[in-house]
Amino acid sequence: MLKRTAKRSGWGAGAALAALLALPGCGLLGGGPPAAAVSPAESARIRGEVEARLAAEPSIGPGRVRAEVDGATVALHGAVDGFGALQCAIANAGLVRGVDNVVDKMVLRPGPRTVRCLAPRPPAAAAPAPEA
Repeated sequence: MLKRTAKRSGWGAGAALAALLALPGCGLLGGGPPAAAVSPAESARIRGEVEARLAAEPSIGPGRVRAEVDGATVALHGAVDGFGALQCAIANAGLVRGVDNVVDKMVLRPGPRTVRCLAPRPPAAAAPAPEA
């Protein structure tokens, strides 16, 4: 009886993985570009605008979600009721000038799948003044 053996190529799995990870710009291990430097005043502005937008949302409300700013990335912490409110919070944070990435660190509680979200509204400073 003949015994067959598999012929191995010169590249092992470890060498192939090392070659892939050595490629420039590989995001597999966080090799993307570093976070953009943002001044403390800009971080405070972004956090304030995100939290104000979230507080004005009927499905979220004031004080339920807080924002943490790191460069152009905003992480949302807190709890929301339903997937609709979670999507609304992420949409609101992403609309603030200077935000490039939104990270969801919220707790999702049972609630409605869809909500009426006011996200695509302009910021309060850009809204036209009512005529008298």
